[in-house]
Amino acid sequence: MKKAWVVATIAISCLLLGYILYQVSRVKSYDNTQSLVAVPADAAVIIKAENADCIYNALFNTIDYKEELQNSQVLNNAFKQILALDSITFENGVNVYQEIKGLPVYYSFHAQGKESVSQLFVFELPNKREEAKIARLIKQLNELGADVSVRKYNSQSIYKVTANKQQWFANIDNGILLLSQSSLLIETSIRQQQNPDSWVNGADFKQIYKTIGAGSKLNVFINFPRLPDVMKPILGDAFQRSSKVVGDQSKWAEFDVEISNQAIVLNGFMSASNTGIVSKMLENARPQRTQIQYVLPSNTRAYLSFSLESASDMRKRITGFNDANVDYQRKLEQWQKKYGFNPEEELFSQLTGRLALVYSDYNNLQPEANGLLVLKLKSQSSGKEVLLEMLRKMSSASSSSMVVKTYRPDNGVSYPVYHGFEEDVLAHFFNPLLPKVPHKYLAFYDDNLIVADAPVLLEQFIYSNMLKKTLGNEKAHQQFLSNFSSRENVFAFCETAHLAAYFGETFQPLLGQLNEAQKEAFNNFYGIGMQLSGTGKMIYTTSYLQYMPSRESEPRTVWQSLLDSTVSFKPVLVDNHYTREKEVIVQDDAHNLYLLSNTGRVLWKKPLDSEILGDVIQVDYYRNNKLQYLFNTRKSIYLLDRNGNHVANFPVRLPSDATNGMAVFDYDNNRNYRFFIACENRRIYLYNNKGNTVSGWKFDKTDGRVTMPVQHFRSNGKDYIAFADDKRNYICDRKGNIRVKLNKQFARNRYSSYYLCNQNQADDCLVTTNSDGLLTKIKLSNGEVKSSVLKTIEETHAFSAFEHNGKLHYQVVEPHCVTCFTSDGKEVLKKEFDNEINLNVDLYRFSAQNIKLGVSEKANGHIHLLNADGRTYKGFPLKGNSRFSIGFLKSSASRFNLIVGGSDNYIYNYQVD
Repeated sequence: MKKAWVVATIAISCLLLGYILYQVSRVKSYDNTQSLVAVPADAAVIIKAENADCIYNALFNTIDYKEELQNSQVLNNAFKQILALDSITFENGVNVYQEIKGLPVYYSFHAQGKESVSQLFVFELPNKREEAKIARLIKQLNELGADVSVRKYNSQSIYKVTANKQQWFANIDNGILLLSQSSLLIETSIRQQQNPDSWVNGADFKQIYKTIGAGSKLNVFINFPRLPDVMKPILGDAFQRSSKVVGDQSKWAEFDVEISNQAIVLNGFMSASNTGIVSKMLENARPQRTQIQYVLPSNTRAYLSFSLESASDMRKRITGFNDANVDYQRKLEQWQKKYGFNPEEELFSQLTGRLALVYSDYNNLQPEANGLLVLKLKSQSSGKEVLLEMLRKMSSASSSSMVVKTYRPDNGVSYPVYHGFEEDVLAHFFNPLLPKVPHKYLAFYDDNLIVADAPVLLEQFIYSNMLKKTLGNEKAHQQFLSNFSSRENVFAFCETAHLAAYFGETFQPLLGQLNEAQKEAFNNFYGIGMQLSGTGKMIYTTSYLQYMPSRESEPRTVWQSLLDSTVSFKPVLVDNHYTREKEVIVQDDAHNLYLLSNTGRVLWKKPLDSEILGDVIQVDYYRNNKLQYLFNTRKSIYLLDRNGNHVANFPVRLPSDATNGMAVFDYDNNRNYRFFIACENRRIYLYNNKGNTVSGWKFDKTDGRVTMPVQHFRSNGKDYIAFADDKRNYICDRKGNIRVKLNKQFARNRYSSYYLCNQNQADDCLVTTNSDGLLTKIKLSNGEVKSSVLKTIEETHAFSAFEHNGKLHYQVVEPHCVTCFTSDGKEVLKKEFDNEINLNVDLYRFSAQNIKLGVSEKANGHIHLLNADGRTYKGFPLKGNSRFSIGFLKSSASRFNLIVGGSDNYIYNYQVD
C-alpha cells in the first residue's frame, strides 16, 4: 500500500512538472538582440523603431505637417508598405497591422531589379505565445476572405497572403516575423539567418551600432556602398551613373531620429572610408567656429561651406585625395613649366581654409551662371597682390586689360571686377569638393576673394555686404543655425522652397514635376541643413528640417541696410551739397546716429547721449552753401557736418533736460538762425548761431512742461512766438514779452499744434484743440478765445491743419482713426484701423493737388499711405516699424523712395509709384 502511494505521488509530480514546463515553453521569452541578422546584407537603409506605430505616427499622424509629408511622393513610396498594412481590414474588423503595430521592428530598403526598391519588415516577437498567436492569425486569414497559400523554402514556411488586391509574403520562426511584398527578400532573410557568418559582425557596423543614443526610439542606419542602387528611382538619367560617388563617402552611418511639430532632426555618426572626398577632408579634422554666414548675401537660397584648420591642411587633404590621380600631378607640372610657378602653392598660401559655394535667387539669373565661390583670404592686401600677379602671369595680360568693369555702388566707393583665370585653375583644386566651380570673373571685398560666372553676382555680394544684408544677420537663418553646433567642418543648406529649382534636374523623378499641393508643402518648411564635423575616425552629423508655415515673406525693397539696433525714429531725407542728391539720416534705439548714402551704404555712425527730440534740420552754418545737421537730445544741442564731425563749439550742454524738440527760425532768411528749446526747469531757452543764449530773450518761466516744439508766425507785420504747457498758452514777441494776452486760458491738447488762419487779415487767429477735444481759436488782435465742437474727439488725439485745393482742412488723429474736415466742418476723409496707430500722421505733397497721409502702426509693423479721399494707396500697407519719409533719393529717379525703419534692425527703402 505504501509502495503504491509513493508511485502515485511520483506520477502526479511528473505530470505536474510536465504541465509547468509546457506552460513555461508557451510564454518563453525570446532574446531578440540578434534579430538584426534577419535583415539581408544588401539593405541600403534600415530603420530601427521601438514599434511600427512609432514610424507611422511620427510621420503621418501626430505632427502638424503630416499633410505636407503625405504630399511627398518619395515618403509615400518609402513607407507605402506601412500604409498598405494599415489598410488591410477584414469584414469582422480584424486588422493585421493592429495586431503587430506594437512590436519592435526593423524596416529595411533593398534595390531589386534596375530601378525598383523593395522593403522588408523584421518584427521582434516577445515570446512563443505571441508567435503562436500571429501564426494562427496568418493561417486563419483564409476564413476572413484572404487567399493564403504556403510553401517550403530551406525547411521554412513562407506564407503568401492575397487580400484587398495586395500580395504579401510572411515567415515566422524563432521569435522573428518577416513581412514583405517581395518573396525574394523573405528567401534571402531565411538563408542569411541560417548562415553562421553575418554582416552584423563587421567591424564598421559594430562601431556604428555603438553610437545609438540612450533612450532613442527611432534610428536610421545607412549602408553607403548600397545607397546608390536605391537612389536610382529618384535620380534623373544623367545622374544615375555619377551617384556611385555617394557610395564612396562612408561605409556605415547611424542617426538618432527626433520628430516634433517644429522639425525633423537626425543626429549620429558616419564611419570614414578610404576613398571618399568627405572622409578624406574630415577624418581627424578639427571642427572650426565658422563665420562664413556673415558674408553670404541674404538672398542666398543654398550654400555649401568648408571650414578647416588652415589652407595648408585643406591643401594636404585635397592632394591626398588625388594621390592616385596622375592627371592632377601632370597638370601641376605643366603649369610650373609654362608659367614658372606652382599655382597650387601660390593660391593656398593666401587662403585660410574656409570657402563656400553660394546660390542666390534662382529665377533672377541663368542657372549656368548662378553659383558664387567665396574664398576667405588671410589678408586682403597681400592676398590681392599675390593673386592678381598670379592672374597676370597666367593670362599674359596687362593690369588694365584684366579689369572687365568697375562696380560703383555709389559715388564714394568702387570695386574692380577682373577676368578670371583662363586656365581652369580653381576647378582643378576644388572640383572634388564642389558640384560646380565658377571661374570667369573675380573680385575682392574685405578679406574675401569672390568668383562667379556672371559679374552681377559679384556686385550683389559686394552690395549685400556693404548693407550688412547677409545670412548671418537674418533672424530666420540665425534661428535655424541655433539647432546646430557652433563648430563644424562642412555645412550644407537649402531653402526647401528652392529644392526643385536647384536639384530638380538631379532628382528629376522626385522634384522635376511638382504639383501645386507639393509646392505648397515645400513652402511651409524653411530649410534643410546638414552639418559634418570630424571626430577622429568618425564623422559627427546633424541634419535638420525646419517646419515654419507662418513665417513672413521678405519685404520687396530696393535695399535694406542693417543698423546696430531697431529704428523707431523717423528717417530724414537730407541734401548732399556736393552731389545735389539725397541721403538718409536716422537714429537707432541704441542712440546711434547714421548717415546713409542713397544706395543704403552707412557713411558714418555716431553715438549720441540719448534719443533725438523733434527733427534733424539742415542749416548753412558758415553761409557757404555747405549744409550741416542740427538737432537736440534731452541733454545737448548738436551740430554735425556731413562727415559726422562736431561743428564749432557744439555740442552745447543744456542747463536742464529738454522736454521738446528744438525749433529753428531764420526770421529774415539771412541764415542768422535762432534755436528755441524748452527744458525741465520750465524755462524756454533761445540760442544763437554760436550756441550761446540770446541775452535779449526775456521770457521767465512756464507754469508746466512744454512738450511740443515752439512755433513762429508772422502776420500783419508782427512776429508771434507761440507755445503751450499743460496748463496755459503763451504768445510772445521776439524778445519773450507776452504779445497776445488771452481773455481766458485753456489747456491745449498735448499733441496739438497751432495753425495760423487768415494770415495778414484783420481776423487772423491761431487754431488748435484743447484737452477736451474742442476746436479752439485764439484771435491775435485781442486774445479772444472761442471753442466749438468739431466732432466727438477722444481725449488722446493729435490735431493739425493744412491747405488743400484752396481750402483749409483740419486733421484729427485718434488711436484707431484718422479724420479730415474742411474748416466749415464737412468730413472729407475718415479711415479706421484695426491696430493702434501713432498720433503723428505725416502729410506728403506730391503736387499741388496730390496729397497723401502717412500712417504708421504702433506695434504691429505696418505702414499705410492714404489718398486724399481716405482710400489706401495701391501697394499698401507695407512692412515698417516707424514713421516714414518719401522723396527722390536720386534726381534721375522716376519713382519716389519711401524710407522707414524695418524689422530685425534694418532700415528699408521702398519704391513708390
